[in-house]
Amino acid sequence: MTLEKLSSPQSGTLGELLTVAKLNTLGLAAYISPEGAPGHDVIVVVGGQPKSIEVKTRQFLRRPTEITRWPVEMHKKGDADFFIFIELDLRTMAPTFYVLTNEQARAVHRNYEGGGNCYPPEVRKQIRPNDFSVLGSSIAVLES
Repeated sequence: MTLEKLSSPQSGTLGELLTVAKLNTLGLAAYISPEGAPGHDVIVVVGGQPKSIEVKTRQFLRRPTEITRWPVEMHKKGDADFFIFIELDLRTMAPTFYVLTNEQARAVHRNYEGGGNCYPPEVRKQIRPNDFSVLGSSIAVLES
């Protein structure tokens, strides 16, 4: 059997579900946003306040460097409080999470007509993998 990539909708839905599961295991109340909610995929309660999260999932078959971009349309998604970029290893289905504030996501975003991207090398330089501490001081960095 040959390992194949998931479709974009499957990958996106899986990333959202993995995000909600991870946030809940960290003791945060997290929920999938209603279908079609503008500008975000997940809601998480931080400090008693709801915060929005835009989740972008990319998958790889052999190495994370296969992921060349996380497409982000800031004109549609730019109001999200946080962005979570996921590298999904299809061999193990193990996600690596990169959690960014809105400001951090904008700093690594490159705009072009009709869209834009956040590039993994820039994200990896700025954010440690599996570091959820930006969501609360009591949340530690998880081991990869």
